[in-house]
Amino acid sequence: MARTILVVDDDATLVAPLKDGLESAGYRVAVAFDAAQGLVLAHETRPDLIILDYYMPGGDGGSIYERLRAAPDTRETPVVFSTGLTLEELRGKVKGGARTFFLKKPVGFTGLLSVVNQVLGEDRRAISSVVLPSGTGTPPPAEPKPETAPEPRPAPAAEKAAAAPARPKGRHSEFEVRVSYADTDKLGVIYYANYLKYFEQGRTELLRGLGVRYRDLEIRRKLFLPAVEARVQYLAPSRYDDLLTVRTWIAELGRASVRFECDVIDKDLGGKVVARGYSRHAVVNDLWRSARIPSDLRVLLAPCVGRGPSA
Repeated sequence: MARTILVVDDDATLVAPLKDGLESAGYRVAVAFDAAQGLVLAHETRPDLIILDYYMPGGDGGSIYERLRAAPDTRETPVVFSTGLTLEELRGKVKGGARTFFLKKPVGFTGLLSVVNQVLGEDRRAISSVVLPSGTGTPPPAEPKPETAPEPRPAPAAEKAAAAPARPKGRHSEFEVRVSYADTDKLGVIYYANYLKYFEQGRTELLRGLGVRYRDLEIRRKLFLPAVEARVQYLAPSRYDDLLTVRTWIAELGRASVRFECDVIDKDLGGKVVARGYSRHAVVNDLWRSARIPSDLRVLLAPCVGRGPSA
């Protein structure tokens, strides 16, 4: 029977390909995007392992971890923290244990899969990147890695997402995504609403490439970007397993708003633009009041403002 892994992380651009990769490796995967949902699924699914981010909406990973360890049904569940925090920072926030592990982001899918296999007993080779947040526990026994052992290959989509994001190319950024079965409809083409999901990933990767993460805007700056308008023009159908390039740039940067535009390019159709559109977002604070874009953030975003490249 397949082992179950629960991934608790608010970054959808990382979670989706991670889920695909783990499922390709034979695991069942449940996903939660905030603390409350993570706790509910932990008790409902009884996972064999939990991959846990630290900073999330609705509570941090430390509070989730304490509640997991306090509950009888999750007390012994292995927890792997996958976070941008350093080991020293995490030690000050989390009381570790024998079945608690730590991975520093960014981590490649190959390394993460090896850790999962090791913790669940599927692979007993030593993984040097596994570190406990405290000295109270010990990792699974390590055995020498055979010199001839081949390195496992990650699923293509997972490999793309695990890699460090590229900085925007001039006034735009690009990322690639392989169309999965889940993205298509009964006709075998991409379901129309999924293009808005690609647009969201494009916005996220554009900001990430500039050194700005959505989660940091929300958690640290208390700034939010609710969508107030969106439009998609469908130019040609893309199908399962097509390789898409999502190209994103900023069309308008207002005092308290920003408009992102996207082209979706299908490489399997000879580089044809199959969809294009935009989404306009207000900038608000945690009281849902309009907020000006901070000057330091405006400086970062300004180079990506323009009409965008021609495809």
